Amino acid sequence: MAVIDEFLQVLRHDLHKVRVAGALAHKTALPSELAKRADGIAAWLGRKFLREPFETAYYRKSLVFRTLNLYNPRALVAQHRLELADLFADSDSIKLHRAILDSKLLNLFSEAREYPYTSLKYHILLVCALFYNFCKGVGLKDLYLCENLPVESPFQIIYRDSVREWALLTQKQNALSKFSPTFFISWERRQKLSIGGDSQVLDALLSRIGSWTVALAFLEDFQALVSLA
Repeated sequence: MAVIDEFLQVLRHDLHKVRVAGALAHKTALPSELAKRADGIAAWLGRKFLREPFETAYYRKSLVFRTLNLYNPRALVAQHRLELADLFADSDSIKLHRAILDSKLLNLFSEAREYPYTSLKYHILLVCALFYNFCKGVGLKDLYLCENLPVESPFQIIYRDSVREWALLTQKQNALSKFSPTFFISWERRQKLSIGGDSQVLDALLSRIGSWTVALAFLEDFQALVSLA
């Protein structure tokens, strides 16, 4: 139960960023030094794209939907806070992780206001995946971003949609890239013409973004755009 409680703390550690009532301060929200290391690395991997002047709004800017880049009215902010409080009220860490993974609401928020294209949703999932692997004694240099492979734990999953599930694993099979802040998709995969034109364009865009959370948020937005077509 202690391990589950630690993951619950990790999943809730950034509630102060969206000003949920009763949220712990960042310095006390993370349960251990390993969790703090995972958070620091996740922040470093996320904040590698378009730093902009500090903003008072904490909603994410989208590379796909320009309408998401507008300042949101006070009533909407209050509504979202209440919805987020309900989302994070679950005391089962596995259920909460699944709720975060499936949440569209949480992807509306940035991880850092001076990096408004980052995603709070994907920062939390990345911290959780790193923390899980660190707890298992797996080092950063041994991790790979893998697609559609069985996972040891749901805490390893950082992205899921109708066709793909990405997780941080130690397996080289189906690895999209060596764990790196720069490339989401391997150079070998991007050169394969059999993938198709649309996929090649998407892969190339992801590889240029540089930030893990921005790229994941972009992919979620891109899938939403495709579903509207």
